[in-house]
Amino acid sequence: MKNTRKTLLLTSILIMGIIFGFSAFEKADYISSNLEIQIFVMIVILAVIALIRAYKIGQDEKQGLPIEDELSTFIKYKAGYYSFLISIYMWLAIFLLKNNFSNVETMLGVGILLS
Repeated sequence: MKNTRKTLLLTSILIMGIIFGFSAFEKADYISSNLEIQIFVMIVILAVIALIRAYKIGQDEKQGLPIEDELSTFIKYKAGYYSFLISIYMWLAIFLLKNNFSNVETMLGVGILLS
C-alpha cells in the first residue's frame, strides 16, 4: 500500500510539473504551433489516465484482489505474440507493394501507423 501511495504522489507531482512547465513555456513564447499544444494535451490526458489507473489498482489492493494472475499474464503474452506476427506480415506486404507509394516517408509512415 505504501508503494501505491508513492506512485499516486509521484504521478500527481508529474502532472502538476507538466502543467506548470507548459504555462511557463507559453508565457515565454516558446510554443509556436497548435501541434505542440495538441501534443501537450495528449501528454496530460495520458498522465491523468495513469493516475486513474494507479488509483484503481490501489483500490483493488485494498479489497484484496490480485493485480495480475497467471491467466491474464498468459493472455497478454499471447496477444503480444499475435500482434508481432501481424506487424511482420504487414511490413512484408508494404515492402512488396512499395511501388504503390509515392515516396519512402509515406511508406514508413503507413508501416508505423499500421504496426
